[in-house]
Amino acid sequence: MKGVYIFNPEHDLALAHGAHNYTAPPFARQFRHDMRLLPVWVATAGSYIAIPDDCPVEEDRRWLYDHHLDITPVHFSKIADLGPCRIHPWGWDAALRYRLLQAGVLPEYLPTDDELDCIRRLSHRRTSITVHQALENAFSPGPVELKTIEDVRAFIKQHPGCYLKMPWSGSGKGIYRVIDPEGDNHMPRWIDGALKRQGSLLCEVGLDRIQDFAIECMCRDGHTMFMGYSVFDSDFHSQFGSGRVAPMEELHEQLLGMYPDLDPVIGQVLMAIDELIAPHYNGPLGIDMMMYRDENGNIALNPCVEVNLRMTMGMVTVAMGSRHGLRGNFSITANKSGFFLKLS
Repeated sequence: MKGVYIFNPEHDLALAHGAHNYTAPPFARQFRHDMRLLPVWVATAGSYIAIPDDCPVEEDRRWLYDHHLDITPVHFSKIADLGPCRIHPWGWDAALRYRLLQAGVLPEYLPTDDELDCIRRLSHRRTSITVHQALENAFSPGPVELKTIEDVRAFIKQHPGCYLKMPWSGSGKGIYRVIDPEGDNHMPRWIDGALKRQGSLLCEVGLDRIQDFAIECMCRDGHTMFMGYSVFDSDFHSQFGSGRVAPMEELHEQLLGMYPDLDPVIGQVLMAIDELIAPHYNGPLGIDMMMYRDENGNIALNPCVEVNLRMTMGMVTVAMGSRHGLRGNFSITANKSGFFLKLS
């Protein structure tokens, strides 16, 4: 069966909206347009990449040929013309399913409403709480879910420098870092709006971060397969900045050099995903983690900062390094002309 890859970076926003009638904002549509070929790095040879209908197929075909990638571009509205196919989106949500149905793709090639509801439920940030609870040891302070503005304010007062996170958001979006609660006039409005729109906030103690990384996995038929490590940098607001592209052995050695007891913890996390998520979900999955310096100056581990039930930038860097033999620093930059992928 033909494989068709789709870049829908608005996925996290669509999950927050929850319904099929979601329309991505202009910046997300621009990102989708400019980075439309990003999934080709994880795509299998001989598959297709769906591109927006206003993009030139021949130009994209030449780019793929010049980069020795055996992938064929096809306009989104023409996916149904390919016949039976297996769709591989950046992430599954009700809005994408509706767009594909409108394009003529048959329902049997798409997840059901119940499956999409399960993906949305597991994509809620409270899943990270469940993973923390499933581990044998309390490696770091776990997040707490709060539902009233009074409880959120009390948490802020008790934990200066904390993070507030909307239940559905990703790549650093929907995250508020509290710096000056007394002088920040925007914060109360942000908290109130987030609680009204999404019902709760996940509140986390601020940690002295020294290294962001993730494990990239694939859930299939009730089991979790480890695909590799991604090592990346994030900015002040926890948004993805850049990722290291290198052989997996190098990334593993880098992480072990900072935290020698990493491997047993990874084993525990994979067992938790096997139990909590894999029986209910088929597809790519990334678990963001973090090394930080504790109050004694020692390097400690937060084994589950985020759980992303979708493709991730980390999965792209894993494939670039392990499958395509590339090296460098992966980043996506923006200027007045749009978004650009850079490997330096």
